[in-house]
Amino acid sequence: MKNAVSDPEAEFQNELRVFDNDVDEVIQCFYIWRTVHATARKSRRVYDLLNRNAGFWVVALGSIQANSLIALGRIFDRGKDTHNVGRLLRLAAENRAIFSKAALRQRKEKDLANASHLVDDFMKDVKEPTTSDFKRLEQFVEARRKVYEKCYKQLRDKRYAHKQRIDMSGIFAQTNTRELARLVTDLSKLHRVLWDWHHNGLKPRTSRLQGTAGKQISRDTRKFLKSLIS
Repeated sequence: MKNAVSDPEAEFQNELRVFDNDVDEVIQCFYIWRTVHATARKSRRVYDLLNRNAGFWVVALGSIQANSLIALGRIFDRGKDTHNVGRLLRLAAENRAIFSKAALRQRKEKDLANASHLVDDFMKDVKEPTTSDFKRLEQFVEARRKVYEKCYKQLRDKRYAHKQRIDMSGIFAQTNTRELARLVTDLSKLHRVLWDWHHNGLKPRTSRLQGTAGKQISRDTRKFLKSLIS
């Protein structure tokens, strides 16, 4: 990855897409893993299904767990030349003109080329970015980074960086799954906030977004498990 940014906005858009993909990967892995185990605890038929095909499910769930740690590691990596959330926020802070009223107007005039009369109304409530806007986002990420580094980074490093042979089947069981659910939900919120800021000029307030990531994934996973025993 080149250090020089020839087109800051294009680079920011690309980093935002990469961040979205990594967050989605973590969410998919975590909620599939959690839903399979939760369903097995509640349903004897699902529990028996997993036991009858234990070899497959050990490998499948272990791979899902491992993949979630890899994706989390990419998100919180501190490298300046890798795709990560730190680089994403640096691009935003160092190129704040991306979020200026002038830049947003240009984007909206392009998006609303056939309805240009709507642009003026849209722009009335748009505010210019401030230093505190970027600072709040950095603080939001650092708080979530502490959660990651407290436990999940150690697990990832032991398994991948140092090649230690550890039992991956119990990784999430050893950790606070509610805490991890909040972490992945907060990462999803951060992507939505940055997307709304760039596309709609909405000031970045993470408290604005409610809900929990992964509800649809859980429903789809339960539906899949039921199909296996029907």
